[in-house]
Amino acid sequence: MKSSNYLIINSIILLLVLYVSCKGSTSKNLSFSSIDTTTIKVGKALKLIKENASNPNFVILDVRKSDDYIKEHIPQAINIDFKSTNFSARLDSLNISKTYVVICYAGVRSKSTMQQMAKLNFKKVYSIKGGMMKWKSKGLPVTK
Repeated sequence: MKSSNYLIINSIILLLVLYVSCKGSTSKNLSFSSIDTTTIKVGKALKLIKENASNPNFVILDVRKSDDYIKEHIPQAINIDFKSTNFSARLDSLNISKTYVVICYAGVRSKSTMQQMAKLNFKKVYSIKGGMMKWKSKGLPVTK
């Protein structure tokens, strides 16, 4: 009799723990698996950019400071300064259904941006490994 009571109490505790741990989950959190976020090398980024040159649903997002962007950037890139006070609001205003390739100076801010975009449920976001430093070291095209 004691062992059956022990089993029942343990089962109830286990169910309560499972209930409490699952209670905080939302469909927004569960949909994360449908989001494609990947860090890619500059060669793959260039290939994607060329393949999508006329695709209105493809965006190159440069998250460096505006001054650096003005000096040089990947052709067709748009700029949202990662360190600006309205960065999150500007990210939130973008179309989550589009595909984004994100670049910064060395790859750190673009990876962080990619993670933020994933939390906002953007569908497809790539971060360029090595950023503009790597892009330029390979002699890839920039606009001044």
